[in-house]
Amino acid sequence: MLGFGVGPLWALSPQEEPIVKAVEKVRPAVVNINTERIITQEVRDPRDIFFERYFGGGVSRGNRILQTPVQNLGSGAIVSPDGYIVTNQHVVDKTAKLKIKVTLADGTDTEATLLRDDDLLDLALIKIESPTPLPYLNIEKLSPNLLGQTVLVLGNPVGYESSVSAGILSAKDRTLRIGDLTMEGLLQTDAAINPGNSGGPLVDVEGNLVGLSSAKMAIAQNLPVESIGFAIPGERVKRWVEEAISIVEGKIKAPATRSAAVVLKEKFGLSLKDLTPQESLQFGYAGRLGLLVAGVDKGSPAEEAGIQKGMLIVGLGSVPCRSLGELPRSVRQLKGGESVRVTVLGATPQGNFVAMRSGTVELKAR
Repeated sequence: MLGFGVGPLWALSPQEEPIVKAVEKVRPAVVNINTERIITQEVRDPRDIFFERYFGGGVSRGNRILQTPVQNLGSGAIVSPDGYIVTNQHVVDKTAKLKIKVTLADGTDTEATLLRDDDLLDLALIKIESPTPLPYLNIEKLSPNLLGQTVLVLGNPVGYESSVSAGILSAKDRTLRIGDLTMEGLLQTDAAINPGNSGGPLVDVEGNLVGLSSAKMAIAQNLPVESIGFAIPGERVKRWVEEAISIVEGKIKAPATRSAAVVLKEKFGLSLKDLTPQESLQFGYAGRLGLLVAGVDKGSPAEEAGIQKGMLIVGLGSVPCRSLGELPRSVRQLKGGESVRVTVLGATPQGNFVAMRSGTVELKAR
């Protein structure tokens, strides 16, 4: 007869069940996260559009600035008694006027501050202030992460605070593509992970950290499947949190940020800049959007592919290129020898006209 080292399974009272004890141990350290960010949009007055279309213009009333609040739900785990909390980066994605409200297991609401985040690892560190030490999840004690072991998901699924679901660890080392990002080495579980669970802990029956749940990963495939959820491994979470806290507390220096533009320069020898509307007309691109090639290194993959200064990069892979800030995150993950398909536009003056030519080239990272 199956048991858990304390006698037959039927002999256990509910209070003695390992899962109940694990939940009692971990739940006080699990928080619900509500964020609100303000999205600012510039909208033309519809009357201006009407008069412009049918009467060639009119008295401009000016564009209107709309500020729309957008709310998001998530979860997190307190990882130190002084209020550091780890969650997913997509839960607290930086936007203007971001507000983060954290609800503790006892129902207390408090505001949090975003301290560090990493969009490639989908991890973020936030902090709340408390007059007394807080219950926390000890991330020094990690689960062995054995296939088939029981795992528990704690968090805030679709707004149902402090919920628990159970399953097993189904697989390890999974690779998942999420939008313009590829994540490797993920854990897979059949425990229910729903929107709002993002950033909540995945633990074993002893309450040790298995990983950090991500509903974003769970729904990334956009397929009608059940019982397939994904999580960031605990070891990766532990290393990142320790480094993030050390940076915040001034113990170590933050590593230099390598933007996608810097990586394109390093890997392909391409120097790019945002194209202004004036430059778009000046270079003959008739108002088209893209990234202007400001320089090409001698002997670089870009030069070998025929890319020249003054050309316009309008796409990387299947992602349109409209500004440096919108370059796909996958560029920052490029390794030597990997290839990227680049869509290029060139404009050549021919008398009173401009001949436009476009093409696609494969660039191999050096």
